[in-house]
Amino acid sequence: MEYLRELKATSRFTYREMARRTGPKPYYCGASTLSQAVTGSRLPRLQVVEAYARAVGDRADHQARQLRVGQARQLWKAAAIEEARPLQVDRGRRLRQIRTPEALGQGLARLRARAGQPSLREIERETAARGHRVPRSTCRLILAGCVLPTSEQLTVLLYAFAVTEAASMGWRIALSRIATSRDPTPIWPGGCVCPDGDPAVIAFLERRDRDERIKRKTG
Repeated sequence: MEYLRELKATSRFTYREMARRTGPKPYYCGASTLSQAVTGSRLPRLQVVEAYARAVGDRADHQARQLRVGQARQLWKAAAIEEARPLQVDRGRRLRQIRTPEALGQGLARLRARAGQPSLREIERETAARGHRVPRSTCRLILAGCVLPTSEQLTVLLYAFAVTEAASMGWRIALSRIATSRDPTPIWPGGCVCPDGDPAVIAFLERRDRDERIKRKTG
């Protein structure tokens, strides 16, 4: 987190002063949290990195603040990807073993943890920025294995968890394997089937109709 240390050195703020400048909840970060973010012992949460970048500059200069936060976010994602590289081989084995929504949810939860455990609010915001918002309630159910995500939801969630495009292919294959091996209609807590308007249900019905047309043509 050399970039963050440079920002602090330039601003000359103390960590106590920076903490006051991070803003009210849910954006507030304490002085000890901010100081630990640049120790290098472990990758801090993205929320902390963004709060740090917001706190070390002129509050009135909105554009400069956005540039600092954006740069800090990009560097954090690069660090998260680099930190995950040694796990690629083991991850490949694990991906081949994912055959249920529960296993997929557990795998995504591990990715979330490796990405600094971003909050559900942060995940919703990040996925919305990618053009396909995943609401907090839906994200919670996906991570719990109660709901199978659509391909679009999986794509933006992987991006939010700092998974590279190359590495995301294995996750998409795992999702396809689950969807084709069972009725993909998501089950919500309490055993209620999702409404037919759910994207996963629509995808299943379209696939079923297509398979039936193929069977009729081939006899």
